[in-house]
Amino acid sequence: MTDLLIRPLVATDREKWWGLWQGYIKFYKASVADDVSEVTWQRLLHEDVPAFCRVAEHSEHGVIALMNYVLHLNLWTSKPVCYLEDLFTDPAVRGQGAGRALIESLKETGEQEDWHRIYWMTAKDNSTARALYDKLASETQWVRYDINL
Repeated sequence: MTDLLIRPLVATDREKWWGLWQGYIKFYKASVADDVSEVTWQRLLHEDVPAFCRVAEHSEHGVIALMNYVLHLNLWTSKPVCYLEDLFTDPAVRGQGAGRALIESLKETGEQEDWHRIYWMTAKDNSTARALYDKLASETQWVRYDINL
C-alpha cells in the first residue's frame, strides 16, 4: 500500500483507535468492558507504562490499522522481549500491506534497541493473518495454557 505512514499512537487518534479496537474485539467474538478499553487507551498513551501502540495511517483513509505491544523482562535473557498483543486492520483495506508494515516497523525498532525477541499468538483458524505471519516469523512448538482468575 502506498502513502502509508507507521507512527506512534497520539491522543487525537482516539476515535479511529477505538473503532479499530472494537472491530478487533468483535472479530474474535470477545467482549471487553468499555471501562477496561478506556484503561487500555490510557495505558497506551502513558509514557511510564511499557505498553505501546503504533498505527498505520493512509494518506486518504486516515488511520487504518493498529498494533498494541508490550515490552517486558525475560528471565532467560538480559534483553527486553516484546509481546505483540493486538494487530488489526480495517477489513475494508485488509490485505494491502498495513499489517506487514506495522510488524516490520516493530522488527526494525527491536533490532535498533537490541531486543531479544518479538512474539505473538493468533487463532489457529485465522488463515488470513497466518499467511502473513508465516512469511515474517517462525511458528514455534509451544502450546499456550491459561488459568482464568
